[in-house]
Parts: sequence; structure tokens; C-alpha cells
Amino acid sequence: MLTVQQAVFTVEGLIGKVQQQKQLIHQLIQENEHLRHENKQLRKENEQLKYRVQ
Repeated sequence: MLTVQQAVFTVEGLIGKVQQQKQLIHQLIQENEHLRHENKQLRKENEQLKYRVQ
């Protein structure tokens, strides 16, 4: 059985891991949004080039 001190230490460690995961998720969301925007721009460019080729 865990002592209170061990339990607190464990919970603090888990909180730290959760915070790291939240930061990683935030970074990945930002990267995803950037890539979606870039993809949208490339699709527009692609459409314009299609019309030039025809």
C-alpha cells in the first residue's frame, strides 16, 4: 500500500506527464492547422495550373 507521500509523488508525476502531453497535442494541432492551410493553398495553385494546361 502506498504512503500518502508516495501517492502525492505519483500524482505529481502523472500531472507532469499530462502537462507534457497537452503541450505536445497543442504543438501537433498547430502543425496540423499549418499543413491544412498549406494544403489548401497548394490545391488552389493546382487548380490554376490545370486551367493553364488545358
